[in-house]
Amino acid sequence: MTNTQIDTTSLLTILGVIAAVWALISPTNKLQLRFCMTWWDWGVGGIVLFLIHYLVFAPALQSVGLYYSLGSWKWGLDGGSAVYLLLLASALYFFWRTRFPALVRGRVGIFLELIENLNLTSRYDELVLLVEPQLSRLITLSKHRPMVVRLIDRIDKPQNNLAALLRGEVPKARSAWANRLSSVLQSLKSWSLAHAKDSTLSHEVLLSLVASPKLTKHLAIAHPYFCLKLLETEEAVHSDFIENYMDALLDVPASRLYVELKNNQNLNGGSRLYLPDNNRLLRFFFFDASAAMKNGMDKAIGEPVRRRLDEDKVLAAKLNEPIGSYYEVGKFRCPINSGISLFEIMVHEGIHQGLQDHMWLYYFGEFSKKILKQMPIPTDEESHQEWPTPFHYLLYRMIGVATDWMKQCSRIVDEDIPADTLNAEGFDRHFISKEAAKMLGMMLEDIIPSEKLSTSFKIYLLEVVVRCHIELQNDPKLKDVASSFLGATISGSDYPTSVPYRRELKDVFRKMDHVLKRNAATFAQALEALIV
Repeated sequence: MTNTQIDTTSLLTILGVIAAVWALISPTNKLQLRFCMTWWDWGVGGIVLFLIHYLVFAPALQSVGLYYSLGSWKWGLDGGSAVYLLLLASALYFFWRTRFPALVRGRVGIFLELIENLNLTSRYDELVLLVEPQLSRLITLSKHRPMVVRLIDRIDKPQNNLAALLRGEVPKARSAWANRLSSVLQSLKSWSLAHAKDSTLSHEVLLSLVASPKLTKHLAIAHPYFCLKLLETEEAVHSDFIENYMDALLDVPASRLYVELKNNQNLNGGSRLYLPDNNRLLRFFFFDASAAMKNGMDKAIGEPVRRRLDEDKVLAAKLNEPIGSYYEVGKFRCPINSGISLFEIMVHEGIHQGLQDHMWLYYFGEFSKKILKQMPIPTDEESHQEWPTPFHYLLYRMIGVATDWMKQCSRIVDEDIPADTLNAEGFDRHFISKEAAKMLGMMLEDIIPSEKLSTSFKIYLLEVVVRCHIELQNDPKLKDVASSFLGATISGSDYPTSVPYRRELKDVFRKMDHVLKRNAATFAQALEALIV
C-alpha cells in the first residue's frame, strides 16, 4: 500500500499566526472586530478555511472518492500557491471590513461595551473615531419601532383627539369588547417595546455619549463639530449636554467658539451679524431662532455667564483692573463679553424671523446686577477714559446691544419670516424690540442709582439710551417701541419705578449735552410729569 505524504506545515503555520495575532490584539480591538462582523463575514472565513483544508488534504480525499477536480492546475499554480492566494484574499477582505466597520443590528450590546470601555479609560479621541461613522446608524436604531408596535398604532388609535377636545367635541364611547381588545394590544405593544433590545441599547449608547461632563468638555475643545451631530439627537436635547458643551467652549479661550466670534465681524444689515457657512458653530446654533430656543440656548449661554460673574473671583478681579488692552485684545478671550455676543446674535435672528418670544434677553438685567455687585465703589478722582475698567465696557456693551435690538425691527423683511408666523393672529413684528425696551428700563433702574458708577459714566450711558429714543421717536413705524421704552424707563413696565430713581434719572439727564436734551423733548416732558 502506497502512502501519499500530506504536508500540514502550512496549516500549522496558519494556526500559529492566527493564535499569535489574536493574542496581540487588545480587548478593545477584539470588541471592535466583533461589533462589525456579520454572518456573511463569518461565512467568508469559514469557506476560506474549508478550501484550504480541502486543498491540503486532497490526496486523502481522492483515496476515498470525495475529491472533485476541475482539471489540471493552470498558470503554474499548485495546491500550495492556491492556499497562499486564499489566505491573501481573506486577509485583504478582513482588513477592508475592519477599516470601514459598520454597526450590525444585534451587535449593539458589544458596541455599548466598547464605548463604555473607551469612556472609562479616557480614550476620547478613539471613541470619536469609532462612534462618528456609526452615529447615524445609532440614531436610526434608537428610533426604530418594531413592526408589531407600528401595526398596533394603526389598529388601536388613541380615543381622545386633543384637537377635537379643544373644539368642544365629545369623544365617542367604546364598546366593552373594543376596550378589552385595546387593553390586550397595548399590553402586547409594551412587551414588544421592552424586548426591542437594539433600540434600547442604542439609546443607552447615545445617552452615555451626552451624559458625561468630562467627556463633553474634551469633545467641545477637541471635536466641536462632532458635538453638533450629537446635538441632533433627542438624548442631547433632553439632557444637560448643551449646557455642558457651551460652558466648556466658554471656559477655554482657544476654543472654536472664540475663533468664530472674533472672525465674525461682518454685518448683515444694521447691527445684525452675518452668519457664513464657514462659521459652523454660530450658524448651527442661531441660523434658526426657533430651534435655538427649542434647544435651550438661552439657558446654555446665560447660566455659565451668570455663574462666572457670581463665583469666579479671579475673573472679577481682572475685569476690575484698568481697561488696558481689553478692548483691542482681551474682550475676544473674555467669557462674559462672548456670552453677550452670543445673546446679541441670537436675539437679532429672532427679531428678523418674527419670533414671538423674548428669548430670555432679560438675562442682561441679571448680568448688569452682578457686574455692579462685583465693582468697587469708585474713588473721588474722575476718570477721563471712556471705559475705566472692562466691567464699565461690558455695561456699555449691554446698553448698546439692547438699543440695537430696539432699532433693528425697522430692518425686518417679510421674506425672512416663516409664513405661518407672519400670518398668525396677533402677530407683532416689534415684539422682541418691545421686550428689549422693557429690559433696558430694568437695567437703568439698577445703573442710575448705583454708587459703583461715577456721574460722568452714568451720563455717558444715558446719552446712548436717549439717542436711541430720539431715533425711535423720529421713525413713525417705531412709535410703539419708543412708547414702550419711555414707559419702561420712566414709569416702569411691570412695576412702577421708585421716586428716588426718577429724581436721580432727572438729575443725570440735566447734566447731559444741551443739544441732546433739546432733541429729547418727549423724554424730558415724560420725566418731568412723573417727578413728585
